[in-house]
Amino acid sequence: MKIVLIYPLLSRARSLVDENKQYWPPLGLAYIAAVLEKSGHKVKIVDRDALLHKYAMSFERTDEETLAVIGRENADMVGFSATTPNVGDVLTFSSKIKKSFPGVKIVLGGPHSSGEPEYTLNLTNDIDALCRGEGESTMLDLASGKALGEIPGVSFKSGKTIVHNAERPLINNIDDLPMPAHHLLDMEFYLRPSRFTSRNLSLRTTSIFTARGCPYRCNFCAGPLIFSGKVRFHSSQRVLEEMERLITDYGIEALYFAEDMFLSDKRRANEILELFIRKGINKKIRWFAQAKVNVIDKELLVLMKRAGCVGIEYGFESGSQEILNRMNKKSRVEDNVKAAKLTEKVGLRYQANIIAGYPGETKEDFEMTIAFLKKIRPSNIGFNQFMALPGTPEYVRLKRTGDISYDWENVGNPEGGKNYTAMTDRDFQKVYAKARILVILPLNLANFIRYNIKDPIRFIYLVLTQFRGILIKTVRSDLKKMLR
Repeated sequence: MKIVLIYPLLSRARSLVDENKQYWPPLGLAYIAAVLEKSGHKVKIVDRDALLHKYAMSFERTDEETLAVIGRENADMVGFSATTPNVGDVLTFSSKIKKSFPGVKIVLGGPHSSGEPEYTLNLTNDIDALCRGEGESTMLDLASGKALGEIPGVSFKSGKTIVHNAERPLINNIDDLPMPAHHLLDMEFYLRPSRFTSRNLSLRTTSIFTARGCPYRCNFCAGPLIFSGKVRFHSSQRVLEEMERLITDYGIEALYFAEDMFLSDKRRANEILELFIRKGINKKIRWFAQAKVNVIDKELLVLMKRAGCVGIEYGFESGSQEILNRMNKKSRVEDNVKAAKLTEKVGLRYQANIIAGYPGETKEDFEMTIAFLKKIRPSNIGFNQFMALPGTPEYVRLKRTGDISYDWENVGNPEGGKNYTAMTDRDFQKVYAKARILVILPLNLANFIRYNIKDPIRFIYLVLTQFRGILIKTVRSDLKKMLR
C-alpha cells in the first residue's frame, strides 16, 4: 500500500508566532513509517509546518504542495498524527483531501484521538478511522487491509453509530521496533542550529526517545493517553546504536531526550550514563534531558555532567504549593528550589517549565510563581499558558462542570485562549503579559546572549531567524495587555 503520513499545522494565528515547532522532527510518524516500510509498504512523510516555513508562511502553497504529494505518490491512505492544537488543521485539510482524492482513506492518530475519539469523529465525515493509543501496530493492520471491526485500538463510524473497538495492548518490548525512519525526514531542515531544541544553545540538535511512558500522573498531562502508566525502556545498547547512527549519518552536535522521564529508573539511568562515558559519547555530543526533582541528587547530577549532559529540563510548573497540589505534581516548592540550586552548583544549565493560568489560580498564586523564578533565576524559562488537553484529569473535571472550551483552534494560542483562572480575563492577561515582558523575556534574553556570544556567526543567525515570533507577540499582544 502507498501511504502518506502527515504532521499538521497549528492554528494560523499560532503558526505566525510559534517558531519552536519547526525544529522538532515528527518522530512518532517516523516510527510508524519504519514499521510500515519493514512490511513492504511505500511511505512518504509530510510535515506541513516545515512546508509552511519553506514557502514563506504561505498557507495556500502549503496546502497545494501537500495535495500534490498525495497525488504524486498515488496514495491509498493518508495518516495524520495530531495533538489538540493541531486538530483544527486535520479537520479542515482532510476535507480538501477527500474532495481532491475521494478514494483515499484518512486515518487520525495521536494524543487528541485518544482523549476525545467520539467528539472528534462527530465533527467530520472525512476521517475513516481513528487510532487510539500507540499507532505502529494499528497502522500496520490498517495498511494490511484488515476489516475496521477487527482492529484493536480503532474507532470509526458505522452509519450513524460510532464504534470503539477494544483497546490495543502496549508493545511489550519496544526494542522490537525498527529505528525511526530518519531517511524520510528532511533532517537538515530540523538540524539547523536553534535556540529551541538545544535550550538556548546554538547547536545542531535533534531529539530521541529512549523510553515510553511516565510513572507520574499530573492532572494536565496527556502523555498517559498514548503510553499509559507503564514505563518501557529501550535497552542501553539500542540507545547507543541510535545515537551513534545520528552522529555518523547527520553530524549532530547535541541530543534532546524527549521522553517524559529519562531518569524514571535510576538504575537504568546510571547504566546508560556509565555506557556514555565508556564508549566516549560524552566527548562526541552534548545532551539534554527532562527530570523530576525527587530523583535528583548530587551524585546523579555529577555523573550526568561527566556523561555529556549540559542541561536539564524541570517541570516546576508553579511557585504556589496550592497549584502544585491541584496539578497532582507530588512535589513541594522547597524541593524545586533545592533541585535548582543543586543543579546550578554542579555546573549544569536548567530550564524551568512553568504553566501559567491553571484552573483556580489566583493573583497571589501567580505572584508566588514569579517570585520563585526571580529567586532561582534559571538558565531558561518555558512559560506557557494552561491548555485543557482532552482526556487529561483536569479536562475531564472541567468538562464535568461545564467549564471546558471546545475551541481547539485556539488551544495553545499565545495571543488568546480561554482563561480558567480565578482572575478576571483582564487581570489575568495583564499579569501574564507583565511577567513575560518584565521577567521572562529579559532573563531568557540575557542567558541567550551569554551562551551564544562567543560564536558571533551563529549568534547573528539565531537573532535574525528565531526571534520573529517573540517580537510579534510582544508588540502585538503583550504590550497592549500590560498597558490596559
